[in-house]
Amino acid sequence: MSRGSWTQMKPLPQGVNEVVGAVVDGRLYVYGGERTQTRRLHGAMYLRTQPLGMFWAYDADTDSWTRLKANPVPVHHGAAAAVGKKFYLFGGFRLPDTGNIGWYPENKAWVYDTGTQDWSELPPMPTPRGALAATAVGNKIYVVGGAKIPSGIRLPDGLSARSPVEILGTTEMFDTETNAWTALQPMTLPRNHLDTAYLDGKLYAIGGTVGSCLGGWASNVPMNETYDIGTNTWSTSAPMPTARSGIGAAVIDSKIYVIGGAGWVDERGGVFGTNEAYDPKSDNWVEETPMPTARHGFAKGVLDGKLYAVSGISLMSMMFSVMALNEVYTP
Repeated sequence: MSRGSWTQMKPLPQGVNEVVGAVVDGRLYVYGGERTQTRRLHGAMYLRTQPLGMFWAYDADTDSWTRLKANPVPVHHGAAAAVGKKFYLFGGFRLPDTGNIGWYPENKAWVYDTGTQDWSELPPMPTPRGALAATAVGNKIYVVGGAKIPSGIRLPDGLSARSPVEILGTTEMFDTETNAWTALQPMTLPRNHLDTAYLDGKLYAIGGTVGSCLGGWASNVPMNETYDIGTNTWSTSAPMPTARSGIGAAVIDSKIYVIGGAGWVDERGGVFGTNEAYDPKSDNWVEETPMPTARHGFAKGVLDGKLYAVSGISLMSMMFSVMALNEVYTP
């Protein structure tokens, strides 16, 4: 096991679940969040999640947070990436127009200019989806996987634990210079709640769930698929040792670190503190020092060679609990 260490930095002032992050110009931007409420419908109690659209920036030099304005249509389970001095947000689940329970897959794309501090709407994704992943490569952003309402089915209240769902292998690329989308070869295994990372001309799509996206019949997978950008082809690499979803993947010193996640069979009854590093050159995984606080649905980003894991949800006294944390890993 590596001798890397974790430290605690100033926590996010507004601890929330299902946030995403990206590093822009030396600061970590954190977006999203959902508030869970119960609602009685047809004589039964259901969970109703409200997207918060909260937006914060973290300055590691001063260990301080600054609150920023939200985008016009808040979502949870979106995907974020950064190009230049801009923060990009894709898809996610919004509140249905009916106002009832459910996750409604979004196709909107947004960009936040850190210079003007304004949001602008971009051309929408060809495929509406949430619980997806995005990674920037130069001026292009690759958006992978997710879940949506099945084609030909009308679900005005969006997705729920009992509704049909279409799990996606969809891979679409957004060019930030031309503001245009391109459909690419899809993943071999459709999945959601995965994460992606880029290294040496290849995109790695790791972990996630199949079967569902809201628990229920969802099953974690250890899948590690490699997308060759030059040839537009997918291949399979060594699987992640611990199958999990809701993870954070990031590159430090030519290795891909995969931290945290969710699962229903582990030592903490639903969340992982697991930290495993993948070396593409040897196609091998190594166990690293685990996160101090097991959780999923957190934001991640790399600043000065350190991996930040912000907020998310853990388990306390056998119940899910939002954690306003900012834990930092130094390999």
